[in-house]
Amino acid sequence: MRESLGKSSDDIPISELMRMLGSVFVLVVVLLFGEVLFRWMIEPANTLLPLQIVEAWLWSTISNIIWPGSAELVAHQTGPMTQVNLLHPTFYSGVVPLYVSDECTGLHELFFLGMMMLLTPSFDLKTKMKHLGIASAVIFFLNMIRLIVLYPLAVSGCGGLNGGDFGCEEPLFIFHNFVLEYGSLIVLVIGWTIWFNLTNARAGVSRFWDKVPQFEGIRFDSSLKGLDTDTSRVAWLSVSSILCISGFWIYISVGDSSSVDSCADIISAACTRIITEYEDAKGRGLRLFLIGASILLLSWIRPQLNWNEEEE
Repeated sequence: MRESLGKSSDDIPISELMRMLGSVFVLVVVLLFGEVLFRWMIEPANTLLPLQIVEAWLWSTISNIIWPGSAELVAHQTGPMTQVNLLHPTFYSGVVPLYVSDECTGLHELFFLGMMMLLTPSFDLKTKMKHLGIASAVIFFLNMIRLIVLYPLAVSGCGGLNGGDFGCEEPLFIFHNFVLEYGSLIVLVIGWTIWFNLTNARAGVSRFWDKVPQFEGIRFDSSLKGLDTDTSRVAWLSVSSILCISGFWIYISVGDSSSVDSCADIISAACTRIITEYEDAKGRGLRLFLIGASILLLSWIRPQLNWNEEEE
């Protein structure tokens, strides 16, 4: 009888179990929302143009250092210098044209890993940002390696009897598609697991689950008191204001829409490009404004988790 009573007393109360399940559900929903948000952000072409240009230049430069004459940097059909042509006499027509798109920058992987790290209930925000800075350098390095190895993969596919055949660079695209569909996720999970164990984040997670029953909701502090001494808050407010102004300016200065209106009922390559470039420019301005407005709102209201054991 005593043993049965002891076992029953060790059971987790239903209310606490529901809080735990709710916490896990919220984490999953936030991750999914972040994924949808990122894909919405990069929907217009060349949303991450500065990073695309830098990576395209580095890719072609490093490739030519390792294999002289293996790559050339040219303007993409959208205008910027973001296209890298891989060159080899065994390729079909001697060239494999590739393009550093928004998805190829590695920022998607960094964004997802950042979400996982920030949602892990360990460390303060400042410490997490330091760790995320190191992760940024690692992901950038791995992404450059991914781009550089595309050349030897294409050469290996076009060697021997396959030289000059259409599609002989297939190993390049097999590797690219694998990384895009599965490889990146595998690397992110491994990376987060290494970070989780090396930094002893497990202890923070244990403390969080112990505090779950004391969770009382989210509190907001929109007071501007002490703003003159809170440099980090001033910095976020300033950056977000700049983003809002920049996004608004880009949106209203796209240009005359008369050419777009004249192409409304015309189906042609030229009109398709005019409409696409106009919509992409509008989209980039709108997204930049909304990102700035969101940061501005969060910096103003400062949401924080509220626990009933915290001292006010």
